[in-house]
Amino acid sequence: MNPVLRIPVHCPLCARELLTKLSVDTVSDALMAGSTIRLHANCHDVQWDANPLEVEQIRQYFRAVGHAGRCEEA
Repeated sequence: MNPVLRIPVHCPLCARELLTKLSVDTVSDALMAGSTIRLHANCHDVQWDANPLEVEQIRQYFRAVGHAGRCEEA
């Protein structure tokens, strides 16, 4: 199983804050390559590409928990 991070997101439709799971490898690769990070909100089953502010927040969160710390198995 791949380790995952739970990342807080805001649904673009209702602005509800919730957690979404992202693969540690996916986040790490995207941050290093500067590529898109796809986010998901279960409340409206909507997906979107993280905007620059969201990417920076993900980067800060990823650094704070560390890629080996506070991860869980998918």
